[in-house]
Amino acid sequence: MYELFRRQGGNIFMNRNKVVAAIALTTVACTAVTGCAPKATDTVITIDNNGNEDKLTYGYVNFVCKYNQARIDQVDLQYMGKDYWNQTAQQSSSSSSQSSSGSSETNEESAKDYIYQNMQGQYIAKQHASEVGVKLTSDDKKAIEKAAKKFMSSNSDTAIKQVGATEEYVEDYLEYETYYEKVRGKLESEADDTVTDKEANQSTFTYALFSTKSDSSSSASGDSEMSAKDKAKLKAKAEKVAAAADFDKEAKAEKADTSTYSYITAEDPADDEAMDEKVIAVAQKLQNGEVSDVIEVKDRGYYVIRMDKTHDESATKDKKKSLASQKREAAFNKQMNAWKKKIRFTLDKKLWKQIKFTDLFTTASGNATR
Repeated sequence: MYELFRRQGGNIFMNRNKVVAAIALTTVACTAVTGCAPKATDTVITIDNNGNEDKLTYGYVNFVCKYNQARIDQVDLQYMGKDYWNQTAQQSSSSSSQSSSGSSETNEESAKDYIYQNMQGQYIAKQHASEVGVKLTSDDKKAIEKAAKKFMSSNSDTAIKQVGATEEYVEDYLEYETYYEKVRGKLESEADDTVTDKEANQSTFTYALFSTKSDSSSSASGDSEMSAKDKAKLKAKAEKVAAAADFDKEAKAEKADTSTYSYITAEDPADDEAMDEKVIAVAQKLQNGEVSDVIEVKDRGYYVIRMDKTHDESATKDKKKSLASQKREAAFNKQMNAWKKKIRFTLDKKLWKQIKFTDLFTTASGNATR
């Protein structure tokens, strides 16, 4: 579910101007409103902030949830299917057998959990903004007011009612988002994001893979192990590639799956998340141009690799940027977690369950935007 929100902007922690523009230009249409909702003034989230109590009402929380739902529905509804929110993550997967999650949580529950975490982060950032020298400027406030009015005027009465919007809720939401983004920017700008050459150095190899997964239609999942006889044939093909004078030519002739892969040179092979550690361990011993023997990886197949660059300058440059970004994000998260330890959030689970993604949102004709 996290990836869905990152991709669609449910976690809309963009720069401040983009946040304002996104909500200001979003226009939704929906099905008829059904059911009876709790009172807008009911408290859904109670916050103990060092002895001071704050509250987030049902009206506001419902709006935040429905707005995030609407943003996802508008773009992904055609791919997700109308019953998407009632499905579990495994049911939604095109190949549930590959899912590592055994959770029975529905997509709606997962999305709401994530939105709840976002709201906590927004509140924390706003409460501690002054400590890091962050405040809203008059221009920020004017932009928020303008965006809220634009949102209300751009949507139909039916859509406004279904998403639970009021001008006040929209302003509050944008204010929280703006504080969050400003605090995030300030903390990340002050973080130590130094990355050494050793930390970032990338080695790149080309691999030829002969998969031992069966493509037989008799298998329910289509990925059962091949017979010993078929595996032996594949191993013989891999051995030909390993012994060939021209790695690329032989790999193509034997119809191997080929690609390149870059890894952090100094990293423990077991820490690589995408490539089997046996392959990385062999790669670490190769020099430029050298080809490995056949590497058998259980439940995967036979690899043969050729070291292309023990120091891939381009890949290393990109990795430096990536690691620097990770360090800035880690510094931000560390401070947010420290602040969070002093604040207690209590969720009214009965009211929380009343917020349902039953009615689906679609983009009104001629007003679609991302």
